[in-house]
Amino acid sequence: MYRSFTDRVLGGVCGGLSARFRVNAWILRVLFVLFAVFSRGVGVALYLALWWAMPQESLIEPRRASPLRFLLILLILVVLIGVWLADLNGTLTGPDDRPVLWPAVLMILSSVFLLQQVRGT
Repeated sequence: MYRSFTDRVLGGVCGGLSARFRVNAWILRVLFVLFAVFSRGVGVALYLALWWAMPQESLIEPRRASPLRFLLILLILVVLIGVWLADLNGTLTGPDDRPVLWPAVLMILSSVFLLQQVRGT
């Protein structure tokens, strides 16, 4: 799974996902925008995490798909959506019953960024 080099508007995430799952990229773009609006910005964090986790497609050399990278991307999707759903249910609160959605999202984004820096990709 790679970010698209040719079918991109911002980072190529939706173009890459559309090529992988054979869906129109504009449908995914609209879904990302809707999710970003209705999830109070978690969709933006999801897009950023996928942007960092998905490597750029190369037009020069073909890359082999890595099942480990696919699992990492799937884990990012599941964790961010799980955090968002936990916030909707009110179960994602701190010790003083204050919501901790954005600290949790920022920790996830930081972890993805750190993994990218450690792997050097």
